[in-house]
Amino acid sequence: MVAMYWGGLNGAFLLDDTPNLNVLNQLPANPSLSEILNLSTTGFAGIFGRSVSIFSFLLQHESWPDPRNFKLANLLIHLVNGALLALCCVLIGRQWRSRSISLIAIAVISFIWLAHPIQVSTVLYVVQRMTLLSATFSLLALLFYLLGRRFITRGENAWGVTLVLIGLVPMALLSVLSKENGVLVYLYVLVLEYTLFASRTQPKLLLRFRQGLLAATLLVGVLGLVFILPSTLEGYDLKSFSFTERVLTQFPVLTTYLASIAILLPNYYGIFHDDFANAQGLSLVLSMLFILGLIVAAFVKREKWPLFAFAVLWFFAGHALESTFFPLEYYFEHRNYLPLLGPVFALVVFMSEMLSRLDRTKRQVIMAIASIGIAFMSITTLRQTALWGDALYQAYAAVEHHPTSARAQSNLVEKLTVAGQFQMAFDYHMTVVDSEPLSISPYIRWLEFSCILPSVEPPEDEILGRQGREARHDYAAVFSLNNLVFGITEGRCPSAPVEKIQLLLNELAANPNFAVSQADIVFYQALLQALAENFAAAGDFAADSFRRRADVRVGLYQVSWRLRAGEIESAMSTLQSLERDHGEEIAASTDLSARLQFLHNRLQTPTN
Repeated sequence: MVAMYWGGLNGAFLLDDTPNLNVLNQLPANPSLSEILNLSTTGFAGIFGRSVSIFSFLLQHESWPDPRNFKLANLLIHLVNGALLALCCVLIGRQWRSRSISLIAIAVISFIWLAHPIQVSTVLYVVQRMTLLSATFSLLALLFYLLGRRFITRGENAWGVTLVLIGLVPMALLSVLSKENGVLVYLYVLVLEYTLFASRTQPKLLLRFRQGLLAATLLVGVLGLVFILPSTLEGYDLKSFSFTERVLTQFPVLTTYLASIAILLPNYYGIFHDDFANAQGLSLVLSMLFILGLIVAAFVKREKWPLFAFAVLWFFAGHALESTFFPLEYYFEHRNYLPLLGPVFALVVFMSEMLSRLDRTKRQVIMAIASIGIAFMSITTLRQTALWGDALYQAYAAVEHHPTSARAQSNLVEKLTVAGQFQMAFDYHMTVVDSEPLSISPYIRWLEFSCILPSVEPPEDEILGRQGREARHDYAAVFSLNNLVFGITEGRCPSAPVEKIQLLLNELAANPNFAVSQADIVFYQALLQALAENFAAAGDFAADSFRRRADVRVGLYQVSWRLRAGEIESAMSTLQSLERDHGEEIAASTDLSARLQFLHNRLQTPTN
């Protein structure tokens, strides 16, 4: 397995890898464990902050910004998950009507799950460490639950209940703190209980547990809809698709996921699927009938066909968050990471049982066909990992297979730039700059080219202003602005058209679509004002940014600029407020403490 993925470790960071890992730039040299822990709980990713995943990235701070070791860590976690999955399969087999699943079948299940090409983008896309770790703790939760369940079936209730609680409380919590999908572990348990473990001849404690978990899950689900749905619907204001379009399009998306699992065609795989079209017409009707038919059949026939029901319900349980009504991108392969187990487990167990009933000749023929299929799957995965190992080749291939994907186009521009082919990158960029009419990112990239190609003519004020006023929100665009503005203030982009960037920032600050990123945009305005030595204005912008989001670093910038503007009382008052309200955060960071001490020294001997 390591050999299969080894070539892919040479690849680059992609898409939101760098924005998510930018937190590593906030670590001081030789950080203490307390500084790492403090930064991992800043809560900038997901609803619950995903602090476990962020902590794992911060532990690799010495490798930053080289992607190889981050990808290697992902691969190692993937292998650990494969081992945990195998242990879970052993325990499932021993409790499913007292029938053990052969070790060969379990090895095949684990290998297919580990080596399937749909898993490549989860393993080699660094930021999907979040998915990997969430799966790790979900599998640990399932492992403890299965162990505890086995103790209960033997009458050892004390041990059994303890193990089940360990699985469904701390392990599940760690899974959620890696990524919110960890909450789906409760659905996975229910799927097992109502399919493979559905026998009524169970200890009363297990029957009560099953009923209680179902009731609790339904209650939490209903309450979640009541409290989360309104804010969820607001999230569609920032998207190019509506609630209805998103929900309906998930039917062909799920159908495509299943096709990409069953049909091993290389062009199915990758991360550039922002070109997935809104569902409509016959394809929508057929995919709805297919998906709903599978789910209904699984429910109705779960006692008669438990293996089929397990495969279907496990798969769709794993998609209950990311493939339903939340305003997320339509299509990402990593959403199949744990759901893949359902179809693979059912197929291998079914084949194993069927082979045991056949004569030797038929068994050998079917095993030969299956071996060819697994070999073809492995070759497909090798081709995918090789593609991931060559960033520029991957970028060209993505544009070839997804010519209308704005994200693939942007990635090719970025990889050409990294390769030093600046003019080629700019020329290609100008051919696709209008591919997303409501995106500001292509215009920010246009401005970035002025840093490396001084001859580049920036966009006209009218065009730039209109784009800034009408653009949809995009976190990647905000991150690009961060790089551009800091590049200017740090002297890495002397030829940048600062006035045009200020114009763009002013328009974005007034754009309601960018309300969620106003703290960042206003801070960038502050930085450019400070660059022009308008320190009073810079301090005002920084104060506005801090009011919108209490970032201690912004507050310290504000103090520094107030001092430069000669506003000593305001600087002192702000500094005292920072120490009073954020003292623990400052004390936990060597870098923040050093900045604070520097400002105290400046206040004692203020100079302009």
